[in-house]
Amino acid sequence: MERTAVIVEDQADIRSLLTAILESSGFAVHSTENGLDAVELIRDVSPDVTTLDVNIPGIDGFEVARRVRGFSDTYIIFISAFVEPGDAERGRAAGGDEYLGKPFRPRDLKARLAAIPSRRRRGDSPVLDAITVPAEPGGADVTFADVSWNGAGFRIADAPLVTTPADGAVLRALLDAQGRSRTKGEIATAIRSRSRSEEPDADEVRAVERSVESLRDALASARSSVRIVSDQGTGYRLDQA
Repeated sequence: MERTAVIVEDQADIRSLLTAILESSGFAVHSTENGLDAVELIRDVSPDVTTLDVNIPGIDGFEVARRVRGFSDTYIIFISAFVEPGDAERGRAAGGDEYLGKPFRPRDLKARLAAIPSRRRRGDSPVLDAITVPAEPGGADVTFADVSWNGAGFRIADAPLVTTPADGAVLRALLDAQGRSRTKGEIATAIRSRSRSEEPDADEVRAVERSVESLRDALASARSSVRIVSDQGTGYRLDQA
């Protein structure tokens, strides 16, 4: 089944660029310039992904996200020229999943699209969390040393570990491996939002690399005993320090 995307952007050149990126990533694209229209468009087409500018006519992007979260779990990527400290946090608080500043590199957006984890549709119920990663059948808990996944989120010992959806998907894949090495391609395949037979491309592999860099910082900041070890540059595994 073809994935669907909605673009909410009032600048024609950026809207055209986003359309090209999303279509090349396998999405059927719908777009609008107005915040009020965006809410109804998302309600009508139930997109898998929504790119959302903040400074748009009608209502701003933050308000669009808040209203949309009342009925949709579309994966929201804010793409905005507002890049002051706190803007990304405002986006998350409104219901966004990621925040990308303008100007952006097309390959960075493609990498983020490739790393989007599967999301279970909840019909008309609101999204209750901003961190969704693929789960094993039955939602079994997974633990490696002091890092654990309990079906709702990650923890370091007794403290929650907040991750982006992309980083969380990579960490879950490494937790599932229980210290065994997984290649970058295996991880990229495991966290795809849709099952595909072709080998991961360079953007997908780079997305894994970026997530590992971020996770290393997060684990170190949380004083976890777990570290992510590189295996000859081809893969990663968890190890206990």
